[in-house]
Amino acid sequence: MNAPPPPAPTPAPTTPPETAPAPPPSADAQAGTTQPDATTSTTPSAPAEAPLTDEQIVAVLDAANKKEIDEAQVAQTKAKNKDVKAYARVIVQHHNDAKAKQAKLVKKLGIAAAESDKSKQLATETQQAVDQLKALQDADFDQQFVQLMVKDHQTTLDLIDRRILQDAKNADLKAMLEKDLRPTIEKHLKDAEALAQKLGPAGATGAATGATGAGSQGAASGGQHAAGAQSGHQAGQTGVTAGSPGGQGGVQPPAATPAAGAGAGTKGASPGMK
Repeated sequence: MNAPPPPAPTPAPTTPPETAPAPPPSADAQAGTTQPDATTSTTPSAPAEAPLTDEQIVAVLDAANKKEIDEAQVAQTKAKNKDVKAYARVIVQHHNDAKAKQAKLVKKLGIAAAESDKSKQLATETQQAVDQLKALQDADFDQQFVQLMVKDHQTTLDLIDRRILQDAKNADLKAMLEKDLRPTIEKHLKDAEALAQKLGPAGATGAATGATGAGSQGAASGGQHAAGAQSGHQAGQTGVTAGSPGGQGGVQPPAATPAAGAGAGTKGASPGMK
């Protein structure tokens, strides 16, 4: 008998190729939103300040006047420079006048002052400035007070130009600002700037005085040397030589200093001629 043929080999089962799992959807995709491009993001700008009402403008002007008066009253007591004292006196007088005129107008218009963030800020700044001024002495006080006056009046002027005049509704209130208050503040600012220039850096006046005094002393020394010389010609030369170092004792001696020494030498030459 013939043996039955062997069974055909069965093919090995094939497995499908593995594929990488898809990434899970992001939270934004699940919510149906898209993320903004980082390069197009912008920083939110500060919110615009709300316009001031006429009642709030009155309160702001009251606070600004009070700030100037309180600071200047400290200067009337502590300032050493006579020009600084005089300026402080004018500030107190003018701002008290401005307060009186404003009070009269407000009564006529029948409006009452209303506080705002700006008027409260000015009140806080006033107390801080007064405390700082009280801690200063002598020349430091004078210079800091004048610089504060420059800053205060510039700030008030900017506030009037950029905000208050635009926000004011009442025609009489706006007229007072334009024709009376603003010109006065501008004058105060210019006077403060001129006073700051006049005060200048400490010691500048003393240096100039020292230069003149030292040159004069040198010229006198030239005369003394010339008086003791034997020859009139030698005495004159000695006077010039002695006068010159004296002139150099100051800062940049004036051109007339050597001549002063020469003159002194000529006087000393007279005994020699005899």
